[in-house]
Amino acid sequence: MNIQREKISQAKKILEEEKCDLWLTIGRETSMNSDPIIPLVSGNEFGGMSALLITKEEAVILASTLDALGFKQKECFDKVIDYQNNFETAFLENLKKINPKSIAINYSTSNVAADGLSHGMYLYLVDFFNKNNLNYNLISSEKIIAKLRGRKSPGEIALLEEASRKTMIILREVKDFIKEGVSQKDIWKFCQDRIEFYNVGQGWEKSQNPGVFIGPNPVIGHAGPGDRKVKKGELINLDFGIRVNGYCSDIQRTYYLLEDGETDIPEIYKKHFKNLQNAIDEAMKLMKPGVCGRIPHEKVYNGLLEMGYKKEEIMRFGFGHQIGQYAHDGGVSMGRRTKDNELLDDNMTITVDSNLWLDRGRIGQEDVAIVTPNGAKFLSERQTEIWLCKNK
Repeated sequence: MNIQREKISQAKKILEEEKCDLWLTIGRETSMNSDPIIPLVSGNEFGGMSALLITKEEAVILASTLDALGFKQKECFDKVIDYQNNFETAFLENLKKINPKSIAINYSTSNVAADGLSHGMYLYLVDFFNKNNLNYNLISSEKIIAKLRGRKSPGEIALLEEASRKTMIILREVKDFIKEGVSQKDIWKFCQDRIEFYNVGQGWEKSQNPGVFIGPNPVIGHAGPGDRKVKKGELINLDFGIRVNGYCSDIQRTYYLLEDGETDIPEIYKKHFKNLQNAIDEAMKLMKPGVCGRIPHEKVYNGLLEMGYKKEEIMRFGFGHQIGQYAHDGGVSMGRRTKDNELLDDNMTITVDSNLWLDRGRIGQEDVAIVTPNGAKFLSERQTEIWLCKNK
């Protein structure tokens, strides 16, 4: 599976859609200051000065002798040119061969995933064009990168499914670990031990993975585990992600520890759980290519209000975010502040995430989904009921 080759093929089609003559990614020693697009289209960081030139017909990389063989071994570019000791000569020759009217470069004021060109490299380009009397229209590559990161290739989808499947294995194992007196830090350590056991990576910063939310009024947002301990009759929620072969999961699951005298989860919490999932289902029906990401968010939020929940009881964050090589993969989000031009795209992978804050704790559901013309569908295996902890 060569993800980068798949992405290069997609990039050529996107350039044709955008009517862009050339997309340029340029840099050096990027292991110190990388461009977010490099892992997606190259896999190898740039050591010496390098330039990746992609048109709708061809992807060519100009590489130093230090890097050239490594790029050839990746087998994702149509041509690898070892420019020996004269980058500027090779760069000028290839620009004149392409003869672009406009060049898309990696800067953006709104999308961090498209803002990888350093200021120093931008000044270098401007100086290079001026001294060679080249008059190109420099434009932002943000539309190209947004589409490229959003539209997942078959290989990317397979890796996201694998990461989600392995995450579910660990989350199920947590169910048999949680008991009265176990702390947030204990649960965090259990998950970290399982990450090591399965030889997978962190979905995000280790100190905050997973987020562990125990009982009423839990800590909100991205934070490390505290000392709160599980009590009988409480809801427990985990926000957990791993990384498998460069691709991440981001999944929330909810657990319950029986109170003395209880033999099952109280019906009211089963109903809350089902209400939350029903609201998510209705929002997912709207997640189609070309739909603004704010629309599904409003659907699930208003749906919960219509069910009778108070504003302080329901989702305090957006309904979802793109997911891929990063748990938060840039691009489109689904929230109340999502702009009109932030549109969902076909084969975009995105989390669907909603929560209820109740008297015994938080019920949270977050899954990895993919956008299709018929609405979103799950890539991760969905939780069908609140998981009951054994307390033994």
